Amino acid sequence: MSKVLIVDDERDVADVLAEICQLEGYDTEWAPTAEIGLKKLQFDQDIVVVLLDKNLPGMSGLDFIKKAKNDLKSYAQIILVTGYPSAEAFREAIKSGAYTCLKKPFDMNEVIRVVKDAHKHYERAKQLKQLFVRDEEKALKESLDRLKK
Repeated sequence: MSKVLIVDDERDVADVLAEICQLEGYDTEWAPTAEIGLKKLQFDQDIVVVLLDKNLPGMSGLDFIKKAKNDLKSYAQIILVTGYPSAEAFREAIKSGAYTCLKKPFDMNEVIRVVKDAHKHYERAKQLKQLFVRDEEKALKESLDRLKK
């Protein structure tokens, strides 16, 4: 089942986001820190979307994005959530690999729309990866066959 990981040090905020996602049929996981969130993302293949607070104790949300995309090579779509939105913060998040950003306080319908869109994007990225791997395997097999002849 598709899962949304909520990384936020404020349990009340995480609970509200979890409730919204669960109403749409998603399972949810909670992580109070970026470090715990990265571990969950690394080992749980069902996570398709991450709702990530920008300001976390220890590692920041932006550092989480960079590690998730560069070190873990995760296809999970990361949505940065911030109570202090600025054009620069949004630009930096997108540049780091975030799918998009949401500002607090958030609108339930907007959260639903963005999570569903991010999930669709995740599915497309996963399909593209499978096509790429299949094409790569086919090309390798053809090369080996030519070498054998």
